Amino acid sequence: MGTLSKMRTISPYVLVVIAVLFILFMVISDIDLPTITSQGQNLATAKLGEVNGEKIMYAEFERRVKEQAEMARQQNPNQEEFDEAPVREQVWNEMVDEILMRQEAKKLGITVSNDEVLDVLLENPPDVLRRPFTDSVGRFNRDMYLEYVTNPDLIAQRGSAEQAANFKKYLVRIEDAIRMDKLQNNMRAAVGSAFGAIDPLYVQNRFTTDNSTLDADILQLNANLISDSAVTVGAEEIANYYKAHESSYKQKAVRKLNYAILPIVPSQADSQRVQKRLERMMGDLNTAQTPGQRDTVFERFVGDYGGQTVDFKFVQDVPPQTLVMLNNLPLRGVVGPIQTQQGLTFIRLDDRRSGVNAQTKASHILLQFGANKDSAKAEAMRIMQEAQSGKDFNALAKQYSKDPSAAQNSGDLGFFGKGMMVKPFEDAAGTAAVGSIVGPVETQFGWHIIKVTDRKTDEIKYSEVTLQPTISQSTRSGLFRAAASLKEQTQGGAKFLEAAQKLGIQAGETAYFRRISSILGSRTLTNFAFDGNVGDIHDPIEIKNTGIVVAQIAQSRLPGIKPLEDAREEIRMKLLTSKKLDALKGKAQEVFAKVSGLDSLNKAKGVDSTLMVVNSAGITNNGRLPQVGADVALSASLFAQAAQAGGKIIGPIRGERGYYVAQIKGSKQADAAAFAAQRATLAQAERTKAMGQPFFKWRNELRERSDIVDNRNKYFRD
Repeated sequence: MGTLSKMRTISPYVLVVIAVLFILFMVISDIDLPTITSQGQNLATAKLGEVNGEKIMYAEFERRVKEQAEMARQQNPNQEEFDEAPVREQVWNEMVDEILMRQEAKKLGITVSNDEVLDVLLENPPDVLRRPFTDSVGRFNRDMYLEYVTNPDLIAQRGSAEQAANFKKYLVRIEDAIRMDKLQNNMRAAVGSAFGAIDPLYVQNRFTTDNSTLDADILQLNANLISDSAVTVGAEEIANYYKAHESSYKQKAVRKLNYAILPIVPSQADSQRVQKRLERMMGDLNTAQTPGQRDTVFERFVGDYGGQTVDFKFVQDVPPQTLVMLNNLPLRGVVGPIQTQQGLTFIRLDDRRSGVNAQTKASHILLQFGANKDSAKAEAMRIMQEAQSGKDFNALAKQYSKDPSAAQNSGDLGFFGKGMMVKPFEDAAGTAAVGSIVGPVETQFGWHIIKVTDRKTDEIKYSEVTLQPTISQSTRSGLFRAAASLKEQTQGGAKFLEAAQKLGIQAGETAYFRRISSILGSRTLTNFAFDGNVGDIHDPIEIKNTGIVVAQIAQSRLPGIKPLEDAREEIRMKLLTSKKLDALKGKAQEVFAKVSGLDSLNKAKGVDSTLMVVNSAGITNNGRLPQVGADVALSASLFAQAAQAGGKIIGPIRGERGYYVAQIKGSKQADAAAFAAQRATLAQAERTKAMGQPFFKWRNELRERSDIVDNRNKYFRD
């Protein structure tokens, strides 16, 4: 909310309080961890994994997850359910990368000195440290910041020893983060330095490729005009191609699973139970003779069927469908069933009130006093006259307001209630009519021009009972029994997919996957696939948003050359396309003979009604052709012939997906003067890219060859 969110006198003590609150928000290290896991380990000393023998501790991992999850919740306060699984995945990857970076930096003798860290901490502190020492108009109190950062014990004098200790812990973590950031930058520079020299000719060629275009009319003869049955690819041809290109089929360690999924959804019995509840509730409500009796019946069902009471809520915040029903009800009146997103809902109006907890929505323009308070007021009066003349208030706020948040929110402060703003501002906004502009209003922050845009005064309290099919324990148990039966039959000698089909269970086979993947959204199954043997079958497990899953290790491939069996279909399709193009060549030559004498390729349809021509404009020499699709061979051929074509129809051109006949309609060469002006900038951009790409490739390969033990599945459900 920018300035107005802090409209109170800022004192050193308040700054310390803000800092401490922020620290308490960030620091989760004092949370009591459960003492014992299901394996009997103390979580405070439990090992979650290893990276080349270096431990990742559960307590540190969980602390970082909680911090990041809490920050994510703060950014999305209206999110009803928060899934920590993506946060855990992110934190795990961060911790693995940090350990690998430290290990490799140590081998290379790359370090980050304490002086480098202190330089950032004291001279250019990160925003999370600056924020508590920044006032409501964006001024950073560097002296106070340095005082507390260099002497955290000052917090104990105005707060407590515990708060000071927490601040020290927080500073240590900030220092660690700064050190890791600098270490990664140093490693990026070291890895990328060998690739930092860029040939000037490469830069020029890249600019020319990206900025030269041509337009062409194109007639395409797709390879699929030849049916699969018209050509054959023999096993010997596939084997010979594989032998000649064996080095192109390298692979990492991969696995493949057979899997079966039993979705966790309400059964017919669950639905019938809801129907009985609906009939009972409607019957009892209809039998009630008086409003009081209906109220008593409804209250009973609130308890029996898990209803809820929604305490006083502004009518603007009530779901529209619910509000329509409530507006038509007398006090304590009941209506239903209404079909809502949640299910069949019965609603009772419990109470109404107005003006008890009013909230105002306003925008403002803030002018600071500066050296001359009267001059600032005169300027505020002038701007207010502009606003009252009908000019866009939001635009004026962006132009004039000194509230740092105005550039993003156009001065909009949202809704605020009593006590949320300093009194002069609250009084002026609270008494003004909606739509009016008032001011200038003086506060300790400056002069304010205020536009009241909305007001909430009416509140409503209601209760509701929603009936929807829920998954009973008997339904869940039945699904697990079916999954267990599949496992038992497979272990007894039945083929997994056939057994699943007989049981009426959805089943399939995954593609090959690597250990870095969470197959079927489950780290547990990934670890199982790589730690077990082909034929092993996992106990049924429940995976969130998926269902109950049974999985069997179907295939295992070690690092090296992909076996012919795995590459066979890929090679067959490649050879099949090549043979189709061979078979299509004669047809392409015939078509070219028909149209080559035309002055415009667009007249091809008059020669042969089956021929379709498209206009592809803005073609660049990178294989992307609008209206045609991707074909590197075609774009390269068009640019190679552009200078000599002279508007003639050219072809037939053999591409990657078919044969083509084309007529180049125009071309635009890259601007040599523009390149000369941008040469240095382009060269630097290419150097930066060349230095960055090797680093990420190196880091990924480092992960591949490292010994990483991941035991997260022992502590967290998928």
